Amino acid sequence: MPRASVTEYLDYFSRYWRDHACVFQRGYRTVRWSYGDLLSYSERFAALLEERGIGKGDRVMLWGANCGEWLAAFWGTLLRGAVVVPMDRTSSSEFAARVYEQVDARLLVSSRGLALASLSSTLYFEDFASLPSSRSRAPIVSSREEAVQIVFTSGTTAEPKGVVITHANILANLEPIEREIQKYLHYGAGVA
Repeated sequence: MPRASVTEYLDYFSRYWRDHACVFQRGYRTVRWSYGDLLSYSERFAALLEERGIGKGDRVMLWGANCGEWLAAFWGTLLRGAVVVPMDRTSSSEFAARVYEQVDARLLVSSRGLALASLSSTLYFEDFASLPSSRSRAPIVSSREEAVQIVFTSGTTAEPKGVVITHANILANLEPIEREIQKYLHYGAGVA
């Protein structure tokens, strides 16, 4: 049966709770997050969005270094039915400000040092450890036709242009891979 949304993949996070989900650098340290860590932070971020009244169709801009917190903000945003607006960490603050305004984002989540001075609604990835441990009441269900993210190109002479990527767009790429993998899963049965 085809999936209704990308968020259905979060069901696997509970199944692989202790396995490594991501590995990233933090200064000179290597940090490893399990799927349990990622799911916990995603749910905590979704609860924070719920407290702020951010939900279905609202835009949340993510601008920062690759890290577990970035992934948690991505998944947490989707759990609220909101739309992610990802920005490359190397984007200029002028470009980021134009995109933020163009999409009418409700929140900027960024690495320290990348914040836009004129915004009061900014959360830093580095502060995720202090997110309340509460969970969102219930995830908002999204359909295949709804947006997951708006990806922008950085044109040097024109206004930035966003491309809306839906759940169906992403699932159209993942479902054939998933079907093909299913054929070979029995070879790994019993392998730890």
